[in-house]
Amino acid sequence: MKFRFAVLCALALAAACRSGRPPAGAQEAPLSALTARTNDDAMRELLARRAAFAGARSYMRVRATSNGKSQSFRAQLQVDANGRMLLTAYTPVNTSAMRLYADGDRVTLYNDLERKKQEGSAAELAKTVGFFAPSLTPAELALLIIGLPPSAAAGTFVTTPAGLASAHVGDVVITYDPPQFPPVHVVVERPGQKLEIEHLELVSSDAKVAP
Repeated sequence: MKFRFAVLCALALAAACRSGRPPAGAQEAPLSALTARTNDDAMRELLARRAAFAGARSYMRVRATSNGKSQSFRAQLQVDANGRMLLTAYTPVNTSAMRLYADGDRVTLYNDLERKKQEGSAAELAKTVGFFAPSLTPAELALLIIGLPPSAAAGTFVTTPAGLASAHVGDVVITYDPPQFPPVHVVVERPGQKLEIEHLELVSSDAKVAP
């Protein structure tokens, strides 16, 4: 199903009103810009923020393209400090179309439209419905989408004093336009697949992602 692929591309908003809502009791705040003056200082600051990462939430507009066919939708991405993430895709009337939950390398896909569930590793689901970087967990890919490197050794990173300009991990290339933290526009590409993300609201959040 085309929409299924579009949702999974976000390891990823034509709606009439705002769907993103903070979890009950969560402490949230806008992400602050970097203070670095050089490219190397920016990378060190990003890694320090990754080490102190307590969680984040993004409400975003997504356009996913596979083999020349595109799908656009609004989504909410939540990732916590324990390697868990939740991506929720919304229908045009702001109901949940699909949810992708990951804890480490274990993934559960809930298709709310068809009332179906799939479970397995990221690699297993990637064989049929997934967009995953082979060397990254879904939460690590989510970190890159919000502008943070999972670790210095995870891939090849190009930085500016304002933030990441690009990241290359395995066969995945991620670019940031403009190159800044927090990011605004992020493009994730693999052969034959492209995910374009616009962060509409990106904040730090200490909410835990529940199964």
